[in-house]
Amino acid sequence: MNIKEILEDPRLNISPTATPEQIESQFSSYLDLLVKWNQKINLTSEKSSQDIVLRHIFDSLHYAAFISPQDEIVDIGSGAGFPGIPLKIIYPDLVPILIESQRKRCSFLETVIFQLGLTGTKVINDRAEKISPERLVEAVIFRGVSDIKSCLELATPFLGEGGKVVLKKGLEERGELKQPIYSFSLEQEVVVTGYNNKKSSLLVFVKSSI
Repeated sequence: MNIKEILEDPRLNISPTATPEQIESQFSSYLDLLVKWNQKINLTSEKSSQDIVLRHIFDSLHYAAFISPQDEIVDIGSGAGFPGIPLKIIYPDLVPILIESQRKRCSFLETVIFQLGLTGTKVINDRAEKISPERLVEAVIFRGVSDIKSCLELATPFLGEGGKVVLKKGLEERGELKQPIYSFSLEQEVVVTGYNNKKSSLLVFVKSSI
């Protein structure tokens, strides 16, 4: 499966604002860098570009339907840039802040941003809980979630009233939603299908006034 096929996959339901040529070129460069850097530092357990496309890029693009193309967003625990970098590639006017605690991974992210020309993208090498945000953003996104409550607590300082948290959980983990979650309400819960047809819940929380 190539990038063009992924963008047209009905399981994603996305409408990129970048041109097809720009998307294909930037994803190709991104994958080349990922495969090269993966030989030196642990970015993903998948080592081939095809496996990375199917496992990580496909999964990242699920988030596209739940943010706006010009949003300023925070990607907490960005790692190798998922989902923030794929979202920036399809939405060139997106303003992502990629937060990653491991310095080597931040070096990779900075290289990707420079070589792909992803203007307006910022990397912060720190733990999210130690950051004092300079300004509020429209959305905070998470991939590789531990528990919902911790994610919402980490996101709180970055969001004003009406700000969103978008995260993904397995269908079997939804029991957490029964717990009261201070200052957030669950706005959307959409079952999404991964590249391997495994289903999960994509959850959108909205911050209410404090």
